[in-house]
Amino acid sequence: MQQGHPRHKQINRSKHEMYLHNKHKTEDVWTAIKSVITGIGNVIKPAWKRVQSVFSVDEQMPAPNVDYDKFEIKDIATDMFRNNAGIVNGN
Repeated sequence: MQQGHPRHKQINRSKHEMYLHNKHKTEDVWTAIKSVITGIGNVIKPAWKRVQSVFSVDEQMPAPNVDYDKFEIKDIATDMFRNNAGIVNGN
């Protein structure tokens, strides 16, 4: 009994080779895109540093040195509704 047409084997093989070819091309394109983005970042970085130095923009503000144990936690509801402020009486 015949196992299948020999052309079927050839078509499957060519499909697999196209899959491998496309996969390889996709990797090349992805590598090119990453290198372009990296190059743009390398070009922009010195210009951004210059802008920051002109306007004296700090990279990160230091956190204030605060002792939070000294502060009491206020009850928001007490402040909000003190003397029934903001509540319309139905009397």
